[in-house]
Amino acid sequence: MQTKQIIFSDYKKIGDILNKHGAKKPMLVCGKSFQKSYVFDYLKDYNIVVFDNIRPNPRFDDMVKAVEVFKNEGCDFMIAAGGGSPMDSAKMIRLMVTNGCENALTKPMENNAIPSLFIPTTSGTGSEATKVSVFYINENEKFSVHSYDFIPQYVLFDEKLLLSVDDYQRRCTCLDALCHCIESYWSTTANDESKGYAEKGVKLFFEFLDEYLANTERGNRGMLEASFYGGKAINITGTTAAHALCYNLTMNCNVAHGHSVAAVLLHQWDYMLNHNEHVNDARGRQYVLDTFEQLGRIMGGKNARDGYKIFGNLLIKLGMKSIEFGDDLLYDFIFKVNTKKLGTNPTLLDGNDVLELYKRVKDYGI
Repeated sequence: MQTKQIIFSDYKKIGDILNKHGAKKPMLVCGKSFQKSYVFDYLKDYNIVVFDNIRPNPRFDDMVKAVEVFKNEGCDFMIAAGGGSPMDSAKMIRLMVTNGCENALTKPMENNAIPSLFIPTTSGTGSEATKVSVFYINENEKFSVHSYDFIPQYVLFDEKLLLSVDDYQRRCTCLDALCHCIESYWSTTANDESKGYAEKGVKLFFEFLDEYLANTERGNRGMLEASFYGGKAINITGTTAAHALCYNLTMNCNVAHGHSVAAVLLHQWDYMLNHNEHVNDARGRQYVLDTFEQLGRIMGGKNARDGYKIFGNLLIKLGMKSIEFGDDLLYDFIFKVNTKKLGTNPTLLDGNDVLELYKRVKDYGI
């Protein structure tokens, strides 16, 4: 099990890492935009094989194609660069090289000796810190695979790579990082370690937000770290209802993942503050209420209600627009929700609650 990571900031050390492992032909999984970067220019000197058939919401079929490329080209090292899609794809590709693709969705995969290095170019997913790969099969069926062996040995944090992120994605990705921290903090599976990571991520988020929005290197570095700690938090707890409900919006409403999860979380937060008679957490209702209060203070408020208001004001500050969809999709959405994530939500949610949350997203917006 590979869980220890080496984090570094100088991209020119990549060559030393490749030489250390005797890498002759690394595969680079990335999007088109990364190929315009100075890091990509540097990597071209190391005989890389580029796989860039990566869609914003990665598809399993594309990963299978990449495995064939890896094998046919004789690749011996995995590099992933980009947001969550390239990194989540690289996780599966690397293990399927030696475990096969046919059972990857149904059986655990064993680790292999292929080293891995991830280069996040957005500050949101925290995928470089998690044991999860999220992708889609049959074009619109969300699926996830969990393995501690997904966690890369090496992570490059280079804040300059964030300078070219467009404004909408910049806002959406940082919201995803914050939502990871919030959901992890109130998850029924939270413990002292995960809460520590989540709290650190929230505080880093607000400390560096304005500089990040101004696209400064210092702000970008701070938000990269906020995202990383959010990833470490959900690596322990997973996410909750906001993520369970948001994927339908992402796939059907032409909005980015961070936008959709923030829109759901806004209404989920208010709903839980007003409907918490029944909770999922074995530690009891008072524990859940205390957790809401603590989170409100971590957000910079005095209590739980302040935390919710601060989050709502943040969405207004970031200029996030309401998500539009028709009534015809409401019931279709309910049947596609990943109910496993509802099981870690601090308050109990049934189908009627889920329907109400989607209605609030639709009717009240942001």
